[in-house]
Amino acid sequence: MSTVNELEPGQFVITLEKTFDFESHKAFREAVKDVMGKNPQSLKLDFGQVEYLDSSGLGMLMLAKHEADARGCNVTISNLKDGHARKVIELVRFDQMFTVEYA
Repeated sequence: MSTVNELEPGQFVITLEKTFDFESHKAFREAVKDVMGKNPQSLKLDFGQVEYLDSSGLGMLMLAKHEADARGCNVTISNLKDGHARKVIELVRFDQMFTVEYA
């Protein structure tokens, strides 16, 4: 389950689980919907625990970015560590579409 925390007013973080795939879809969509309903200025997607990412996860990232961009909210992928998820993010060049903070 994705968890949402507000770091400061208007600055949110969604912490993702070990596997970010189709099974994560419902919880992630609900978390993004929750954040977008609060008029955020920034949203961090915390990848600190993510070890596996598939095409469904990539699609969810794009949907979150699209919704955030429509609201003028900056999206950052944070705590991206070496491993499978980082390789996928870099392979599809999401590191050029998102602000990325490496662990």
